[in-house]
Amino acid sequence: MHARYLSLCLLLLPLLAQASLRCGQNLVEEGDSVDQVLAACGAPAERQVNPPALRNNGVPKFNAAETQFWTYGPANGASRRLKFIDGKLVEIRLVR
Repeated sequence: MHARYLSLCLLLLPLLAQASLRCGQNLVEEGDSVDQVLAACGAPAERQVNPPALRNNGVPKFNAAETQFWTYGPANGASRRLKFIDGKLVEIRLVR
């Protein structure tokens, strides 16, 4: 019984882990807003903003969202790529 529980916990552990990014003495985590990341890390080296998809009449499509991709770095041979959906940080990736 304990072995099954332990193996289940080990399988679910990566799903519970939350990515974070250290900017000086500040820590940025998934779920933070665009403003929180800017305050903690400053302006990114690169910023790509994709507005929500629009219908022919200019109204956003159902469930359409603004996405942003920010890049910090390179530092020590790696860049940090952040993805925002509707102003919330949803992904932090390390790119070498």
